[in-house]
Amino acid sequence: MIVKAGEVICIASGIFENYDRAGPFVATQDFDLDSFIAEAMKPLTEKWEVSSLFADIPRVLFDNGLITKLPCRKIYLGAMGEVDIWEEQDDL
Repeated sequence: MIVKAGEVICIASGIFENYDRAGPFVATQDFDLDSFIAEAMKPLTEKWEVSSLFADIPRVLFDNGLITKLPCRKIYLGAMGEVDIWEEQDDL
């Protein structure tokens, strides 16, 4: 998947309690996300390491200058039929 410079993206992986999402970000240059992930996975030997890697990808893309953070408020509405409104904080 080619990400074009200037595109606004969010990155998500996992399911249920392991669901992770980050963003929004703006791509600072064109890059091939598939190639980037394939290169990052080369040293991994265990399946559980891949899930851990996925959560780290936004930070690695940011640290390599491929994306920048796009400021926005993230508002959580609740879950399981319960209203629990609060603002999420980013760790990136």
